[in-house]
This record gives sequence, C-alpha cells and structure tokens, in this order.
Amino acid sequence: MSKSKKSAIAAILALILSIQTGVIANAAPASVSQAGSTAVSSKATAFGNAVYNKASKLLKESDVAYAKSYITKHIRSVTTYQATMLVLKLENAMNDALPAKTDKVYEIGIQDKLMNLYKFGEPINTTINKTKDDTLRKVLINLRDSGYRLYTTEGVIFPIIDYTTLKPYKPYINKDIQAYIDIMIVESEKPAVSDAALVIPWSEVIERGLAQEAFITTYPKSNRAADVKLKLRFTELSLFYGYNNTPLFKYEDNLLDPEVRQAFDNVLKDSDTVSKSALLKKLKSWSEVLESNKDKLTQEVEQYRAKAVPLD
Repeated sequence: MSKSKKSAIAAILALILSIQTGVIANAAPASVSQAGSTAVSSKATAFGNAVYNKASKLLKESDVAYAKSYITKHIRSVTTYQATMLVLKLENAMNDALPAKTDKVYEIGIQDKLMNLYKFGEPINTTINKTKDDTLRKVLINLRDSGYRLYTTEGVIFPIIDYTTLKPYKPYINKDIQAYIDIMIVESEKPAVSDAALVIPWSEVIERGLAQEAFITTYPKSNRAADVKLKLRFTELSLFYGYNNTPLFKYEDNLLDPEVRQAFDNVLKDSDTVSKSALLKKLKSWSEVLESNKDKLTQEVEQYRAKAVPLD
C-alpha cells in the first residue's frame, strides 16, 4: 500500500473517531440532564406525598385553623388529585368542627359581646378590628383562620363556613370541585333563608337551581354530586311550597305571590331555554297548572304539587 493511501485511510479513521467522540460527548450531558431531572421529579413527588400525608393527619388530629394554614402553604407541592382530596377533606373537617365552634360562640361572655359589636353582613375582620377584648378576639381569629364567617338569625350570632376562603385552592384542584366551590360561595355569601323567610328574590332561587342542575348534569360522578342534588331538592321544594314566613300563596286569600308569578313568567318565556332544562320543564308544567287555577291554591293545585315534588 502506498504511503498516500495509508495517510488517507488514517485521516478517514481519525474523522470517524472524532464524529463518534462528538456524538458520545454530546450525548453525555443529555444523560446527566435526564438523570438529574428524574431525581428532581422523584424528590418533588416524595415531598408532595409527605405533604399530603401530613395534611391528612393534621385534619384529623389538629385544630382546623392549623391544618388549613398548612394546606394553604403547601398545596402547590401536591398533585391535582391530592389537592382535590385535601380540599374535600378540609371541607369535611370544617363541617365536623362547626358544632364545637358554634358552642364556643354561644358561651356567655362571647355571645353577648358579639351582640353589641357585630353588624349583619360585615366581614369577620371588621368585627375583629372593633373588639378590644382579648378572649373574644382570640375566638374570632380562630374562626377566621378556620374558614368561617359570622351570621345572625333568630336573635343569635353563629359561625358558618366561608367558602370564599377555599377560592385560592381552585387553580390546583379538579374542575368539578372548582364549580362546587363557586356554588357554595354564592350560598355562604348570601344565604337564601333567614328566620324561616326567603331573603333573596324568587328569580335568584331559580338561578341557583339552574346552577345546581348544570353541575349535576356536567359532573354526575363528582364527589359532591349528592350534596348538590340535595340543594336542588331544597330549591324545588322552595318553588313549589315556599317558606313559613314567605309563603308561595298568601295566607289571607290563597293567591300566588305576584313576585313568584313574575319570576316564573320571566324565566319561562324562552322556549329554547326551557327545553334544555329539566328544572324549567317542571316549572313550566307547574306554572300552567297554576294558571289554569287562576294562580290560586285549590285542591287540584295541592294534589299536583304533592305528586310533582313530594314532601317525603
């Protein structure tokens, strides 16, 4: 073999080796990067699992305020599923703790001071800022941090769940529970009934019923579907029977409240909208029966509603 051919072969071999070396060299950082990414991911997963387990334990063993604070601080570290479960567990804990929190507010020395201090509808922070009593202040701060607000009816003040405090969790949880929180915010911000009387317009009762119906239709298998079904049941009872202090039919003449008639007529005027809602279809039939009886509570009306929306 000539010297020139040997040199050419050597050059080709050198070029091949340099390309292979380059490929290997370029591949090495990718492998390191992938390994590092996996390690970071595993560490994040482990931390998220630890957060979930600790938060679940705190909700069982600690005061709601402390558990809620921990969840708020670390909810970004868990998966969407874990975050959703924690919010559901938190709501359960808030409901479970409510009787004890209510008893605390009912104590002599707390209730009477609140009576002189609290104004209906004001934020709990406003009430806190108005008091100089250390004991009352501690009770109110605990209620606030536990996710409650104050409400009053029938001459007493008591805590209810403030669902606006769950709103910051919405970006981290499943869409059905996001929608559920929205429904509950409306309920907690403006309860429909007080002192056995309706305190929102009849049209809003229907609007809330439609939102409840939409939730059940969109999320039939949601963890909170059964709860929303109960709310829809209450809405239907309201629209067929009224309330003790806000009757559907006036006590003096058994005639339908004109505001109810107006609410029915307004929501039922669009046939396309009615056709898409089981609730509105039921209301339309109810409205037609009422109209055929000149909007008066007759025996026929009694029998119809007893069958359409039974009390038991």
